[in-house]
Amino acid sequence: MTQIVSYRPEIDGLRAVAVGSVMLFHANHSWLPGGFVGVDIFFVISGYLITNIIYSELQAGTFTIARFYERRIRRILPALFFVILTCLPVAYALLTPGQLRDFSQSILATAVFSSNIYFYLKTGYFAPDADELPLLHTWSLAVEEQYYIIFPLLMMALMAWRHSAVRPVLWMAMLASFAASLLWGASDRMANFFLLPTRGWELLAGAMLALYAPQISGFFERHPNFRTLAEILGAITLVFGFIFLTGDTIFPGWHAIPIIAAAVLLIAAMTQNSLLGKLLSWRGFVSLGLVSYSAYLWHQPLFAFARLSQQQISNVVLIGLLILTFVLAWVSWRFVERPFRNPQVLCQKQILVGGAIGIAMFGAIGAIGHVTRGLPGRFDAATLALSATAAPSPRRAECHTDGMNYLQPMAACVYGNGPATWAVFGDSHGVELALALSEHTAGAVRHLTFSGCPPALFVKSDSPGCHAWTKQSLAFLEQDTDTKNVILVYRYAQHFAPNPRDPHDHIAELWRSLKSIIERLEATGKTVYLLAPIPELPLHAERYIFGNVRAAAPTKPLGTLEIYHSQMGPILDQLNGFETKVLPVAPVLCADATCDVIRDGTALYFDNNHLSLAGAQLLIDWMFSQDLIPQRSEK
Repeated sequence: MTQIVSYRPEIDGLRAVAVGSVMLFHANHSWLPGGFVGVDIFFVISGYLITNIIYSELQAGTFTIARFYERRIRRILPALFFVILTCLPVAYALLTPGQLRDFSQSILATAVFSSNIYFYLKTGYFAPDADELPLLHTWSLAVEEQYYIIFPLLMMALMAWRHSAVRPVLWMAMLASFAASLLWGASDRMANFFLLPTRGWELLAGAMLALYAPQISGFFERHPNFRTLAEILGAITLVFGFIFLTGDTIFPGWHAIPIIAAAVLLIAAMTQNSLLGKLLSWRGFVSLGLVSYSAYLWHQPLFAFARLSQQQISNVVLIGLLILTFVLAWVSWRFVERPFRNPQVLCQKQILVGGAIGIAMFGAIGAIGHVTRGLPGRFDAATLALSATAAPSPRRAECHTDGMNYLQPMAACVYGNGPATWAVFGDSHGVELALALSEHTAGAVRHLTFSGCPPALFVKSDSPGCHAWTKQSLAFLEQDTDTKNVILVYRYAQHFAPNPRDPHDHIAELWRSLKSIIERLEATGKTVYLLAPIPELPLHAERYIFGNVRAAAPTKPLGTLEIYHSQMGPILDQLNGFETKVLPVAPVLCADATCDVIRDGTALYFDNNHLSLAGAQLLIDWMFSQDLIPQRSEK
């Protein structure tokens, strides 16, 4: 019979290692490139400990759903809600309307334990920088709680049906989850990273360890040398994972197997008196482990708000924030976690009702921030008027496409009257340009843009559907005799950067793809224009409109021309021998090695790299005034 394990201080020490690695990774990715796997270690620990409790109570006939969720509420919600409550005044004072709206949405998602789904949906092309999302780390809590909605009910059903079915069914569930991780790892990296179906196997690995614990313990007692070997192997594997895995690694999946196996080995082999167990049972590690949950909750908001308040944070400040994290963690552990875990303070009914009220209250707070669009009334009328100009094309949602179920080229939006004699073809940097162009051309303009899609004719793209759409759109343009002029638009800073995940020289393949696209279009008699790279901003445009950056540098953030100058040379070199006309961008947007964000009371960008519709109109107006594009003429 599996029994509830007695307290194991070495597991608290392992918790400290897991949470500490995540904190170091979030502080500075270069400090511990694979530190994010600490979450996976924590999943194994959680699966192991809670399965011990559930299985033992089910065998004893004492398990109840109410008691289980009472424990989860005591463990999770008080500290979580305390941290969110503390963040609210900081967010109100610091965040722009767009940021506060996003933060509010994340509060709502966190309150109902779906923040992993929320952040999965927000990690598309326009996702804010992950380091600036105060509640990003709550995705792992959501995965756990979703798992613990299903797992106890499954265990109850299996135990009521047939005890012998528990292990085989959980084995099948674990293998199915791992297979889903392999499948989604190739086709949708963010779904693979954030969602329960691809993460469940990690928690189930801990669960299986709990179910096989008596046999494993007996083996190590009979073969003590294997205990030491398992500890050493597990520790070395984790260290290698911390150092050599990176954010570019497709994870989880095959790369996660050594990490999960190492965590299983350590939990299975360690005791208070074993080689590594003695180290992790040291009072310092155990103390950090006891406050590890609160530390995990505090660290990301501290880092995110610090990054949102200034452009760069020194390592000294980051170290200070790490220290502050543990100070706050101790406070919330001592005065929030411990009291709420004490059944003498609050009974089961009070905990369940209070948890429901807290979920409803923070859900409502999040909903208010979303509905009010980030409380823009905090700012004066002039700032709000300026913000209104930082708008994308009103046709963006309708006409821009992405994903496997993309908008077919023959169904693409056409702006203007008559046949489409112009086409804008490329990624999202062409969306606003297409609509602005239609105000000048004699013929209509066909809008062909795909989110995050490079010229992927001969190379696969991380953006699902991009490769097929590129081939199909190019074939459509070749056959379309009405189209006489095509403007190619790409975000070179993103697409043509080195890609560590791709061992092949994908940049060379992208250049070959781009040249082939030009060759094929020119072969049909079309005039091809290539838009030069759009200079990118150090910060989101909202930061210049609403934030302190505006006071320091209202219209000219530095350093944005470096991308432009570093990319134009290779572009021109690669296009020797073509009739393609490169349309410059910097002369109208930039001067004196800086580029405007705001000009004459108008925002030229709506984020950090996409021109607003007003910015695109300014650019197109200038190009026509310079006769770079024939006005009111087809060709």
